[in-house]
Amino acid sequence: MVNPQPPKWANRFLAWFCRPELLEDLEGDLYELFEARLATRGPSQARWFFVWWVLRSLRWDVVRRPKPVKNSSFIMTRNNVKIAVRVLKRDRLNTALSLGGLTIGIACFLLMGFFVKQELSYDHFHEKKDRLYRVWVKEDYGSGKVFFNSITPYPFEAFLEDNFPEVETSVQIAQASYLVGTGQDRTNESVSTVSPEFFQVFDFPIVMGEPNNPLSDLNQLVLSESYAKKYFGEANPIGQFLAIQLGEEQQQFRVAAVFQDMPLESSIQFDMAISNANNERLVGPRILDAWFNVATETYVLLSEQAQLASLEEKVPAAVMEVLAEEVNEGEYNLGFQPLTDIHLNADIPVGFAPVGNKSYVFILGAISLLVLIIASINYTTLTVGASLRRSKEVGIRKVMGAFQGSLIQQYLTESVLIAFISTVLGVGLAYLLTPTFNDLTQAQVSLVFEPWHVLLFLGIVLVVGISSGMYPAFVLAKQRITSILKGHSQPKRNHTVRKSLMVFQYVVTVFLITSTLVMQRQLQYLHNKDLGYTYDATVSVPLYPSPFARNFLAAVSTAMEKGDLLRNQLMSYPEVQDVGLGSHVVGTNGWGQLAFTDKEGAFRQFRILLADPQYFDTFQLTMAEGRVFDPNNEADTRQGIIVNEAAVRYFGWEEPIGASLPGADFIDHTVIGVVEDFHFASLHSEIEPLVIARNMEIPFSGISDTGFNDSPIPKLVFRYTGNQLSNVKHVLDAEWAKAFPEEDLNFSFVEENIGQQYASDERMNRLVMVATILSIIIASLGLLGLTVLVINSRIKEIGIRKVIGASEGAIFGLLARSFSWQLVLGILLSIPITLWLMQDWLSEFAYRISMGVDIFVLSSIISLAVALIVISYHTWRAAKVNPVKSLRSE
Repeated sequence: MVNPQPPKWANRFLAWFCRPELLEDLEGDLYELFEARLATRGPSQARWFFVWWVLRSLRWDVVRRPKPVKNSSFIMTRNNVKIAVRVLKRDRLNTALSLGGLTIGIACFLLMGFFVKQELSYDHFHEKKDRLYRVWVKEDYGSGKVFFNSITPYPFEAFLEDNFPEVETSVQIAQASYLVGTGQDRTNESVSTVSPEFFQVFDFPIVMGEPNNPLSDLNQLVLSESYAKKYFGEANPIGQFLAIQLGEEQQQFRVAAVFQDMPLESSIQFDMAISNANNERLVGPRILDAWFNVATETYVLLSEQAQLASLEEKVPAAVMEVLAEEVNEGEYNLGFQPLTDIHLNADIPVGFAPVGNKSYVFILGAISLLVLIIASINYTTLTVGASLRRSKEVGIRKVMGAFQGSLIQQYLTESVLIAFISTVLGVGLAYLLTPTFNDLTQAQVSLVFEPWHVLLFLGIVLVVGISSGMYPAFVLAKQRITSILKGHSQPKRNHTVRKSLMVFQYVVTVFLITSTLVMQRQLQYLHNKDLGYTYDATVSVPLYPSPFARNFLAAVSTAMEKGDLLRNQLMSYPEVQDVGLGSHVVGTNGWGQLAFTDKEGAFRQFRILLADPQYFDTFQLTMAEGRVFDPNNEADTRQGIIVNEAAVRYFGWEEPIGASLPGADFIDHTVIGVVEDFHFASLHSEIEPLVIARNMEIPFSGISDTGFNDSPIPKLVFRYTGNQLSNVKHVLDAEWAKAFPEEDLNFSFVEENIGQQYASDERMNRLVMVATILSIIIASLGLLGLTVLVINSRIKEIGIRKVIGASEGAIFGLLARSFSWQLVLGILLSIPITLWLMQDWLSEFAYRISMGVDIFVLSSIISLAVALIVISYHTWRAAKVNPVKSLRSE
């Protein structure tokens, strides 16, 4: 019979962790305990207790120590790191300058880089993003009669699903404003109507309620987490009801689901949505069948095996089957834009979400990379400049038998170590400065740590460390022993490379300085240019139409009536002056555009403004000819229109007063006045022909096409002459509550609206300014370090020159000239680059400055002044040193 033995795996585990010198004794003791337990308790318990004793033996004093690594590569790397730390400690000034420059460069690179990444990652979070496309429609009837929209007709949803097997699902999204809530708690909200399949196609997580099909019922509602909290607080919103005013009826909608707030990086944004099965009671059957009325965004999800090219080939024939009697072949076109292309593609008209500026994103990405390159060059030039002081070290190492490869490895270790420390400091600085960066640029960058950031930071360390240190490492390692022993300096080639790097650094820095000056001057020009109207302390108050208004004309009329009521109340305040009403307010883009075919067959387009006589007083518009509307003249109200000077040129009128629009179908009207051109839109675009009317039937009676990107529902405008602009809210709150207790008050200052037109330009300018300041700091750190190095290497020369009679000024000039030619060359090389890029940026403005010589002169003076300030202290101090001390130190 075989004697019971302890578990073999426990024995092997003991042998694995126990120190060899203790194993035999410990194993013997455990076996004795096992035998004793076996005799008293039996084999089963003896085995369990043996395992327990093995586990109890797992103590620090028993565990075997790892053997010291004897690998030569490991030992070399460890020694290289130790030497690198000593070198960096010894040369503290150079180390501090290198660390400072690289830290600033890496922080700037990360902040701007994450902003660029955010802009480029829009809509990439959807799992099916590669199969999702937004549909656009383009009508081209020739002679300039082109209608291009990413907002599409209602019939597209069914048309695409029913006619093309490539389309797995078609989804539509529409947006409109409705009164939400009951009684005095009603709020005007943007409510989206979406297809029931919306949450199956797009990845917006449902956090509460029905996860699969929350809009399957006509009267179901979905809310974002923010809006669920807004309307229901901490209570469970699922199953609760919310009233929405749809036309003449107030409908009760049940909250079926709550979805996670849509991320910033989404081109689709809404907080409240109902099913588009409600479209019949919202817009009526006629609009739902209209192929020439755009109102909704349409998205298609292609099946997994489908090819977009196959779908695009089939679309024209299918369209002609439906519209053959209304359009010719090629006049009505559908296209498909990838979902991930929407945010930065300005070639496709804007839908419901604003489109970013692709040029700005790439420019900022390039700037962030340039700042990092400048920081790397700064380190390279400092290291090359300091190489002379390390010549003896190289010579001793080579005499002792060091190979070139080992020397290169040593110096690369130093640069990687510098890059590592700089990256750690740069990451910390970037995280600290994120709120300041967002405030300064109006961006929404978020530096929340993610696992892939480790790879990013490691990549920065390796790329910056190796690229910055490669050339200095070769310069140091290639020095010959004979040259070192003879006291020769670096080869001339090394000086040339170092100076070339400095020139490149100056080119970038001067380019950024000049670009900042150009942008600031252009923005200053935009702010100071005479826009043709006055807008100081002018307030705009959007009005609401009656919920019972059945059509557009009724909506405008009822809103005008509400405006008259509010105007009468506000006129009792002496500080409220010139209260007017208008369908659009200056300083906002997207004014209504109407089009018609004139009597000669030419296609004509013009902007429209519906306004009363007081509107002209509010903005102090100037008449070039004729007069404004007379409130006491019924003929003006019924038949009069006013045009701007651009319209006079556009229609070719020599005598505009008494003329009429050259269309056959307009009702009876006449031009009673010509207003001087004023910039009702931003200065990015030319002033377009404008028609101003009181009777909205005049411009709408003879047109064939309309387009509104800015709501034409009237706004009340007035000038506030009080001392405190903050009192505007108190005045409006009091009078609005009396007139419209069930509606929300919104108002804005026209000056703020005008500023918003140039918000992206302002942001761009701030980002470039930040990059400019950082590049100046980095370049100055490098210049300071090189100044010290050059002075230290020329101490003997300075002493000899002073002995033979050179003045302190001459010495200062000699040292300053050693840097000045590089800066001058950098200025000259930056001019064509700046002209090319800044002219391209200025071309986006219809009204812009010219880039004169003075801008380049000013940027040159700034650059030279900064360089002179940086080098002056050490250079002047070196010039004043007693030559006896200089020669003695040598």
